[in-house]
Amino acid sequence: MTPGRAISSGVAAAARNKWMVTLFYGANLLVAAALAAPMYSAIAQHVGHSRVGEELARGFNAAWLVEFTISSADFLKGFSTSIAYAGIIFLALNAVLSAGAFEVFAQGEGAKLHAFGRGVGKYFGSFARVVLVASFFYFVVFWFFNGPLDRWLDRAFRDSTADRWHFTLNLVRVALTAFLVMVVNMMVDYAKAEVVTGERASALGALGQGAGFVIGRFGRVLAIYAALAVMSLLTIAVYLIFARYVPQSSVLTVLVWFLVAQALLWVRWMLRLASWGAAVSYYKAVAAERGTGAYASAAVPERKQVQNRLGTPPSKL
Repeated sequence: MTPGRAISSGVAAAARNKWMVTLFYGANLLVAAALAAPMYSAIAQHVGHSRVGEELARGFNAAWLVEFTISSADFLKGFSTSIAYAGIIFLALNAVLSAGAFEVFAQGEGAKLHAFGRGVGKYFGSFARVVLVASFFYFVVFWFFNGPLDRWLDRAFRDSTADRWHFTLNLVRVALTAFLVMVVNMMVDYAKAEVVTGERASALGALGQGAGFVIGRFGRVLAIYAALAVMSLLTIAVYLIFARYVPQSSVLTVLVWFLVAQALLWVRWMLRLASWGAAVSYYKAVAAERGTGAYASAAVPERKQVQNRLGTPPSKL
């Protein structure tokens, strides 16, 4: 299977299961709303019925932000802790829900809510272990590139006037961080595909299989992942263009801003699920070609028919 076919298959699978995209969007929106409620109350209490509220509705006010930061220092300190806990909740929620999504994509057309629920119940434990182990990899990447390596570059150029080289190497450091995070993301996606299609319960085994799959077919896997990531970035670009040319000048325009933002957020979730669908589709295709995996058995009758007609061993097909 080519990357293009995998991408189109993933997008078609996500579009075919819009209810699942809406489920992910709604669940994450509820968590985000619960997190944003205390911040909304703090801002509303600080602004009150002053004209500052009208100014903020029309655009960003740096002077107000400085004043709010100083006057609400204790609240913001506690709110930062809430954000950390919310991140854990987001991670756990999406790990659980992704188990159902991967099962739907693995089953193919016709799989609906029943398959989603079966996947959540059957695989959420394995997916949670995969995410926990992968979190260690993320930690190592961020710790090394933003800790020892960053400090080493600062020490190396402390007494140097070659600012250009320091700046360039820092850009390389940031780019490598982003690249390795992307690689870990790909490993996680294909590890989840292995859990569902290969019936593998071991998180380490699934991650090892996912890592081997990504490394062995790195060009194609990267093309699939990057293409869908670029599509997702395009939704952000569309929103930025919209925000640039449609100012918030009234209650109606603020409402339009909100609706456009939510529509683009829904599209981003569809593209995220399309990435999972593409990963499952490509992984199943490779497994079928090799005659391995729980979902590769569908290809066996066809291979046997070809063998009987041609008298060719399956390994030669």
